[in-house]
Amino acid sequence: MKFKLLSLGGVSLVVSFVASTDQVAPAAQQQLPDTLSSEASFEVGFDTSQTSFSREETSDSYFPWTHKPVCTEYLDGIGDKLCVYTNATFSKGRGISIFTTPRIAQEFAALPPFQDPKLLSSRGINPEPDTPTQPWYTAFIHGKGLGMLAARPLQRGDVITAYTPYLLAHMENILSTQDREYYLRLAVDQLPVASRDAYLGLAKIYNDPSIVAQDVVKANAFEIQIGGLMHLAVFPESSRFNHACAPNAQYFLSSDMLTHYVHAVRPIEEGEELTISYAPPLRLHADRQQYFENTFQFTCTCPRCSPETHRHHKHQKHRTVEDSDKATQDIIALQWALAQWTSNSTASVKKAEMLIRLYKEEGLDAFLDDAYGHAALMYNSVGSARGAKKYAKLAAEASWLKYGFESVGQDKVREWEAIARDPTRHGSWRRRKTPSEL
Repeated sequence: MKFKLLSLGGVSLVVSFVASTDQVAPAAQQQLPDTLSSEASFEVGFDTSQTSFSREETSDSYFPWTHKPVCTEYLDGIGDKLCVYTNATFSKGRGISIFTTPRIAQEFAALPPFQDPKLLSSRGINPEPDTPTQPWYTAFIHGKGLGMLAARPLQRGDVITAYTPYLLAHMENILSTQDREYYLRLAVDQLPVASRDAYLGLAKIYNDPSIVAQDVVKANAFEIQIGGLMHLAVFPESSRFNHACAPNAQYFLSSDMLTHYVHAVRPIEEGEELTISYAPPLRLHADRQQYFENTFQFTCTCPRCSPETHRHHKHQKHRTVEDSDKATQDIIALQWALAQWTSNSTASVKKAEMLIRLYKEEGLDAFLDDAYGHAALMYNSVGSARGAKKYAKLAAEASWLKYGFESVGQDKVREWEAIARDPTRHGSWRRRKTPSEL
């Protein structure tokens, strides 16, 4: 079928992905231009004979892929072509499709999950659905739609989910909207039926069938780096986590295992909604709401954004949005003070302990690595090995929950573990010879 196209120009796949990181590092969904909207009308499907699409035909050259890669022409903008690579048997038939360059496809194929078919299941990744041990279930939540809830009580550090993506896509900004839709839809259609249906059933922004594959990416994608380049990844199970500015869970992504992990960051009751953060935690209320409206087209009503509506007990302290903003500003000021190492620094143990208290009062348990890290260095700088060890251990644990066990996460965890073993060997030991307050 030939297509009738409304000229939309190139659609950017540049993402500001869902953030679980520092206040200056945004994170979440792809920014598509306003021209890609539910008002854009072109027919689904088109005559591929009228396009420049080509196929790699070398026999056996596409192993471990179960389908012959379908490719674009050579693209000057990236110095390569882009191809759809699918392994429909990946992870016991869960399947995976990747839209990337041939070079990076080779790097994907060399990753441990492709080399050892039993590896993912041996590590509890992609567990069978609806088993008695599954710690979560989905249900409709008033005002939010479908969400994820705890099937049993959870403790800090408990694994909630660990899943691989159905789709990964190179973050290019070269293809036209209709060409990109063709390739992404092909990638989805080549998945096993159950996986394809799960992908197409995810939340969307525009609800336009002609751009459905890209619409799902916009509403659900996370960033993951493979082969030195960023890709968008859609994890259907992880997409069921709703947002909270004070989340009870934290996520990280493993590039080696192609896995999105989510862990509890504080005690969670059975039946309590499970949430992650879609935005940097130390933005003020108005800034966060503007970000949600611009990026996700929703207004956040979580306890941190509307504390007056979330007081469950009359003895709970009355808090307002202004109180929360004041606490956030105090956190930023305290972190700045504790980061100063000059002779006139006002850093103190008291300020470090206050910082931890404010993080917890704001419900920012998912981001305690910063607070614990400042406390560890503060205690170490005044010669308190006991305090330094205590908070270095907590900073290592919090860093692992936030960054994972690869690259940045591994470096951070090792640094804090080294201080926990022997604080005196770190450069901060007794560096503040005249602390303003112990």
